[in-house]
Amino acid sequence: MQFFDGLGRTICLDKIPKRIVSLCPSITETLCELGLADKIIACTDYCVHPIDVVKNFNKIGGPKNFSEEKILNLKPDIIFAVKEENETCKINRISKKVPTYVFDINSIQEGIEMIKTLGNIFEIQNISDCFIEKMQEGYKNLTKVNSNIKCLYLVWKQPYIAVGGDSFIDSVLYQINIKNCLRNSKKKYPKIKLKLLENQFDLLILPSEPYSFSENDIDGFEKIFPEKEIIKVDGEMFSWYGTHQLKAISYLQKLVINLNSKK
Repeated sequence: MQFFDGLGRTICLDKIPKRIVSLCPSITETLCELGLADKIIACTDYCVHPIDVVKNFNKIGGPKNFSEEKILNLKPDIIFAVKEENETCKINRISKKVPTYVFDINSIQEGIEMIKTLGNIFEIQNISDCFIEKMQEGYKNLTKVNSNIKCLYLVWKQPYIAVGGDSFIDSVLYQINIKNCLRNSKKKYPKIKLKLLENQFDLLILPSEPYSFSENDIDGFEKIFPEKEIIKVDGEMFSWYGTHQLKAISYLQKLVINLNSKK
């Protein structure tokens, strides 16, 4: 069997993999929800869903500092990685010893394609297609923000880093008709100076991850931008792809209704 990954590489498999290592939390959760948990032999320290399942897996470090030695000692049949989250040099090294499929996910549609690919690799298309159909229907019926809102979505503090274009989070914002003021940025996650962007956004979005903004942060931003609307959101619902998108749809629906009620 031959598959082409997100880097354009050919991944050759002579059988359906039985021993999986996942280097990304979203992939780990998706594999579990597709019924493949019994095939996962290891995942990262940041793989937290589903909590009652992943606690039993071997842990191999973080997405960027995973232990190549631990992985190789476990003798996996396949490794799943993500271009944005895993170190390229480490992926290149380990790919020479174990088939490594690297996803490149920058949009809702590419998150859906990830599910389809996993269904094909493990020959469980009936299961993966069911998730995809529910997801597509959910997005189709998702209410949109009914006013012209421009947002600034922060992901980090000291320095401030925001969401640019060609990113999964930007795709989610676009899906609910919130315009990302940095969509035309040349970088996915540009470092910014807040005051320079003051006239470019109406809504400041502060997520719970990767940086968990606090109530004190919100108070501070309200003093800097007294006329802006500031909200804190569940970062997972904007940045986790795969089957997690089904959870995100209902969350986004409530968020949109709340924003529309304020206009």
